[in-house]
Amino acid sequence: MRAHPQDTILDCLMEIKRDLDPTLAFRYSCGHGMCGSDAVMVNGTPTLLCTATVGRWAKSPDFPPSDGSGSRPGEFRSTAGLGSPQSARTHRTETKGAAAPSRGVIEVSPLQGFTVQRDLIADLDPMMDQIRKLHPYLDTDGAPETAAEDGTHAGEHLQSPAQLQRYELLSNCISCGLCEASCPVFAGGEAFIGPAALVSAARFINDSRDTGTEERLDAIDSEDGVAACQSVRACSRPCPRGIDVGEEIWQLISQVNGRRQQQP
Repeated sequence: MRAHPQDTILDCLMEIKRDLDPTLAFRYSCGHGMCGSDAVMVNGTPTLLCTATVGRWAKSPDFPPSDGSGSRPGEFRSTAGLGSPQSARTHRTETKGAAAPSRGVIEVSPLQGFTVQRDLIADLDPMMDQIRKLHPYLDTDGAPETAAEDGTHAGEHLQSPAQLQRYELLSNCISCGLCEASCPVFAGGEAFIGPAALVSAARFINDSRDTGTEERLDAIDSEDGVAACQSVRACSRPCPRGIDVGEEIWQLISQVNGRRQQQP
């Protein structure tokens, strides 16, 4: 198949599935970087198929394959986990364009740190289970704020723009798993609730309407919670929504430590 530099890797996979290999399995939904369902490893880096372009990720023909398989230049390789019915796929791909090399190699594999279900599909249920453990919903005491003494806005939980700003970006998390795949602790298989769950907790801890801060801090103050984070901050780099995941986790660590110091 032929690919242009501006084509996304998702475009290439869809063409491969349509014209070359209908059994190839991968996951996607919106195709615009909004749902996070197509997270994979591209050339060993966690990214989304729908935002990764051929021109950005195609390696030079002289660049050796990372797994030492000896595949020839000009190949689009999809590698799934061991034991998969299709453990390794190879498809010839040519890039065309004045500013792009005539050929290149792109290696695509399932998101690391997760069990492979088939080909490029990873099982993200463990990540979602960890998020659910931290109660990803607003917890209020049932007493909404009002804007006036006459109760004009009764039933509303009012916020100032400054209060909204504290968590607004965090609410954009799409639970794609890229931060988890880039985390050396989580992807390394060690006991860790994971950066995605901690970002979800931070979203509500920073929400002025939420009254469950103490319970949330209790839940992450454990050996597999913030204590397991090594502050490498690799989780910040791949976030497609621009969240500084490492900084948010560090702020949680500071809150947990500050609370410990206040305890008798």
